[in-house]
Amino acid sequence: MSWLFISIDGPSGIGKSTVSALLRSTLEGRGVPTVLTTEPSRSRLGEPARYGTHEYRGPASACLVAAARYRYLEREIRPAVRAGHVVICDRYVPSSLVLQRLDGADRSFLWAINQAADRPDLAVILTGDPARSHRRAAGRGTYSRFQRGGLRLAVKENRLFLTVARGLCAAGRCFITMSGGTHLSRW
Repeated sequence: MSWLFISIDGPSGIGKSTVSALLRSTLEGRGVPTVLTTEPSRSRLGEPARYGTHEYRGPASACLVAAARYRYLEREIRPAVRAGHVVICDRYVPSSLVLQRLDGADRSFLWAINQAADRPDLAVILTGDPARSHRRAAGRGTYSRFQRGGLRLAVKENRLFLTVARGLCAAGRCFITMSGGTHLSRW
């Protein structure tokens, strides 16, 4: 029996981890086996992608993140879905389309290196007030150069997530777009 693969994306500090944890708790409370993951993963390949943002930039960073994603799909996500679990992934392809774009990688290049990634059954993109999400992210501390860009970068990041959500919807891959910042899409 296979079950569901859900991705939750959005700017730093917007509430992805909170929403992911609440969804997991709700599902598990109803007896649904659930796996909560994050990208880049905490694997040996994922750690350099997660913490190497000062060393790797542009296409090199994008390729590292994509490689970590493909490995994680193969080793963790697909087996969990096949085993009947709901897999909730905190960040997925939409985050790559935004963060690596902020890093100067070309949009068509990003789509090309991510085209073989599994499509989630449900993709949720959270957006909201960039000032608030920036304050929340800053309060947690930074580990990535993407989080050190100040409010200006937070505004740009939020705008790019809106663009990605609209692009998925325009391509006919959208279930619902809710005013107030939540976009539910199917690729």
